[in-house]
Amino acid sequence: MMTPEDNELLTKVGPGTKMGELLRRYWHPIAASDEMTPRPTKAVRILGETLVLFRDALGNLGLIGDRCPHRAG
Repeated sequence: MMTPEDNELLTKVGPGTKMGELLRRYWHPIAASDEMTPRPTKAVRILGETLVLFRDALGNLGLIGDRCPHRAG
């Protein structure tokens, strides 16, 4: 039987958690490439964070936070 502490360790994946830090070291599929063709931006939620997936003018994909980091807005 798993202890509550072990359960917490293995299931919490938000920023700053042990499992969250581990999972952020790996690639995760969050959208298909053709989803970015009709519209170059897409809001995504993964590992407890809300992010924006975008395609730039050169066709490269990027992923950034949904809030401005220096103004938090």
